[in-house]
Amino acid sequence: MNLDRAIVLLIASANAVAGFAPPTPGSFTVARQYSSAISSSVLFSEVEDATEVEEEPKADQFETSIYVGNISFDLTDGEISDAFAAYGEVVKVSMPTDRNTGKSRGFAFVKMANAEATAAAIGALNESELGGRTIYVSESLPKDQVADNKKKFNQRNKKEEGAKIYVGNLDFGTTSETLKETFAEYGEVKDCFIPSDYDGNPRGFAFIQMEEESALKAIEELNGIELDGRTIVVNKSLPKGQKAKRRGE
Repeated sequence: MNLDRAIVLLIASANAVAGFAPPTPGSFTVARQYSSAISSSVLFSEVEDATEVEEEPKADQFETSIYVGNISFDLTDGEISDAFAAYGEVVKVSMPTDRNTGKSRGFAFVKMANAEATAAAIGALNESELGGRTIYVSESLPKDQVADNKKKFNQRNKKEEGAKIYVGNLDFGTTSETLKETFAEYGEVKDCFIPSDYDGNPRGFAFIQMEEESALKAIEELNGIELDGRTIVVNKSLPKGQKAKRRGE
């Protein structure tokens, strides 16, 4: 391309040395054709270069995210990633934090590389234990579908798993193992959950899941007993906003 331009400059210089002789019609035509050929060559070369460096468009990435609820406030995004990596490539882990404290809000979102890995992770990890807590794993849904699905989920759990028991006035040192052993005398303990605050400290109450008949026996026998130096309150779990009554009230 530089050689072509040099030839054009050389022709122009020769015409100037010849005394600025006006070009003949024939020379005008030859010069015009030659110039056009050079321009076409340059443009073609530039297009050819651009074609060589142009990257092929990437395939659309899998966009569905996974919701992970009830996670420990001490859990890191790396630990969550490790748990999900057993079922496929983890693209991203996002843990929303409280704007005031900067600490985890107790849930996260995980994006896997494809639909197969997403389905495998949800099927394997839902209601499994991670960081000492039972996590709930499902496909992330639009907000208008969450409430309806939660209602259906609670109804199904109530039917399949029996009764949820509230255990209050617990000593802060009481562990889930102690609670399971205590309630297991009256039937199978399907789940035991001790809520904690942002610092990871127990909040002084727990929830036990048992079959309906076993739950009624446990409530009758355990309400008001002493456990780890505290008189505990045991009754059916009440709707949010209602407090359990202590014995004698």
